[in-house]
Amino acid sequence: MSTNRQPRFHYRLGANQPADSPTARRLAEMAAAILAETDGECLIEVHPESRLGPDPQMFADLTQARLQFYLSGALLDRVAPTSALPLMPFVFRDSAAVFAALDGALGDRIRSELAANGLYAFRRTWQNGFHHLTNSERPIERAADFRGLKIRTPGGAIAADFFRTLGAEPGMVPFAFMYEALKAGTFDGQSDPLGVVLSLRLYEVQRYLSLTAHWWSGFTLLAHAAAWQALPAAIGDVVERNADKFALLQRDDIEQINASGAAALAQSGITVNTADAEGIRAALGDFYRRWQANSDPAAWTLLEQAAGGFF
Repeated sequence: MSTNRQPRFHYRLGANQPADSPTARRLAEMAAAILAETDGECLIEVHPESRLGPDPQMFADLTQARLQFYLSGALLDRVAPTSALPLMPFVFRDSAAVFAALDGALGDRIRSELAANGLYAFRRTWQNGFHHLTNSERPIERAADFRGLKIRTPGGAIAADFFRTLGAEPGMVPFAFMYEALKAGTFDGQSDPLGVVLSLRLYEVQRYLSLTAHWWSGFTLLAHAAAWQALPAAIGDVVERNADKFALLQRDDIEQINASGAAALAQSGITVNTADAEGIRAALGDFYRRWQANSDPAAWTLLEQAAGGFF
């Protein structure tokens, strides 16, 4: 690679994940591979841990072309309503089932909705994982244990409705400020995969971990359509290939961390229990009927097909 040439394309990529997380590391490796394979013509600066602002700001900057790339979490339902459906509680059995859906027809539907709003979504979704609950009040064993808890959610109407249906009070604070909000008691608890609980050291400000696996979430790598279309085909191919490669590597990284997360958190001193997931799901009948009635029938059918007979 030439060391003197100025990059033809100098883009920024924003993400909320900690700088030392596997996700931020894989993004940095992806950017380095793209720079090398384009002989220095395409530089993508990776800015992790919300250095470019909280998620709503990064998403707004992306849509206004002030930011060229963004790794988005559960923010997209305002412009791509179908993107909310993979967060439907207790629908997917494991990450393989989710990725089969998102790499396939359900993901195609989401990507087409994003494209209609000027956003290019790369095909491979990055892993966050199945969510569990931490809180400082009590173990969550059954549906009744949610009642009265203030829960920080990852955002989105489905998450808020889920907690309200179970009698909890949902709320939102940007990811970068979650630790302090839990420490201050603004929220009793939160919903995230075990890798996030570990990386943010939430066991320092939470007493209980309840294994619920209530829904799955991931990250969508997005580019502003104009910035993406400005890349020559050869450079675009390099970016696409490396986005695919490092998403698959990151999926494996996070799967391994999440698989060992409960044991690691138990060693940290947090009290771990396994919740009655079937009992919690049984309390959500009205919730599912509401969301089916309010969803596009074709999108809901894609979810049903991906869920393999859940409904």
